[in-house]
Amino acid sequence: MKLTQELEGKKVRIIDIDGEKFEGVVTDYFYPEDNEPEGISGIALEDCPQRPGQWLGFNEDEIKSIEVIK
Repeated sequence: MKLTQELEGKKVRIIDIDGEKFEGVVTDYFYPEDNEPEGISGIALEDCPQRPGQWLGFNEDEIKSIEVIK
C-alpha cells in the first residue's frame, strides 16, 4: 500500500496486515527519510473508535488496504 501526504486530514478506513480494521482521521504523514529506523513512509491516525483516546501509527508495510471515507 502506497501512502502519500495527500491523506492528511482525511477520514480513512484501514485494514492492517493482521486483518484488523481501523477508522480515523490521518493527522500526520511521515516521509521515509524521517521515519527512523524503518525508512518507510507512515501515517498517524486519531479519532479511532476501535482505540478511543489513543494515537495510532501505521507504517506503509503494516497496511493491507486503505480507503478514504466520508
